Amino acid sequence: LALTCGGASQFPHFLGDSLVAFVEQSSKFHKPLYAWDTVYPMLEIIELIPQRTTGVVVKRATVHNQRGELLMEGIQKVVARKRHPLPKA
Repeated sequence: LALTCGGASQFPHFLGDSLVAFVEQSSKFHKPLYAWDTVYPMLEIIELIPQRTTGVVVKRATVHNQRGELLMEGIQKVVARKRHPLPKA
C-alpha cells in the first residue's frame, strides 16, 4: 500500500501548488506479498470530477508481483485546484 501513496510517485510534483488534499483511500488485498518478491505499483487516473474551483482526481492503484499476479487494488481521491489552460502558441 505504501508504494501507491501519493508521495511515492511523481503525481504530487506534477500537480504542485494545485494539490489541495488527499481525501480518500480504499484498498483490497488479493494475495500475500512475500519476502524477495518484486512488486510493480501503478497509479492510473480513471476519472476527473469537476467542481466549481476545484476538482476531484480519482486514481486506480494496483500492485502486481513478478509473476503478474494482482496483489492489491484500490481507489485514491485527491482534490486539486483548477488551472486555466495555457494559451496556444
